[in-house]
Parts: sequence; structure tokens; C-alpha cells
Amino acid sequence: MLIPKKARLDILTYLFSEGVLVCSKDPHLKKHKQIGVPNIYVMKLMQSLKSNDYVHEIFNWQWMYYSLTNQGIEYLRRVLHIPDDTVPKTLKKQVGPPPGERPGFGGRGRGGRGGYRGDRGDYREGRGGRGRGGFRGGFRGRGRGRGGPAPADF
Repeated sequence: MLIPKKARLDILTYLFSEGVLVCSKDPHLKKHKQIGVPNIYVMKLMQSLKSNDYVHEIFNWQWMYYSLTNQGIEYLRRVLHIPDDTVPKTLKKQVGPPPGERPGFGGRGRGGRGGYRGDRGDYREGRGGRGRGGFRGGFRGRGRGRGGPAPADF
């Protein structure tokens, strides 16, 4: 399939900058969500790159996931005239939080809810609700079915 040069360069530039590409298996989709070119162009160009082992494909639930191989990185550097010191985002080292601080916990102990036990600790220790041993539950019957009298042999 003939793909316009601008669309081809947009797809290859996006692929090199991110290192990965996600594409819906829908040739009738007007525009690819991230790139803005017709989805059929993305599908066919990635099919071509896959046949040359420049990308690795994973297909799942009508979506195609592509990731660049080392040969693909070298090929895109030649085609797009990119220097050797530029690498895709997937190969860059991520800057994480300082050592000893875990993300998502807000620095307030376990679970980030205000202590080890969270909201239930007060209740368990008798400071919330009805006090120590004050929980009575919602069912007050004796468990005899539909409320009839107890059986004689019980």
C-alpha cells in the first residue's frame, strides 16, 4: 500500500520517540488516536516493519501492540537521520522517588489511610461506634427460619 511520506514520517517518528505503539485492528477507523493519521496507514506500515523484524507484535482483543527491536532502532535512526545518542523512551532510565520512600503511600504509614489499621482500628479497640463489645449485629432472631416457634425436640 502506498502511504504518503508525511504520514509515514509521523508514524515512524512517534514509534521511535515512544519505543512502543498501540493500534486498533480497525482499518475503517478515520484517525489513529495518538498520531492523527488514518489507522490503515499505521496497520500496514507496522505490518511491513514486522515482516522485517524491526518490531515485535502482540495481538490481544482486537488490539495490536508493537515494540521496537534493536534492529528497528538502528533502522529508524538511518531513515529519520537521528543521532546515536538519542534513544526511545522505553530505553531511558526512569527517575524514581528517593530511596526509602515508597510511591502511593503518602508517608502516613501503611496504606496511606492514617495508621497501621486504618479506619477500623478505632472500632476494634472500642473507641468508635458502640464501644468495646457493643456490636450487636443486624439480625436479632434466634435462627429458627421464618419466625415460627422453636421445634419441640430442639
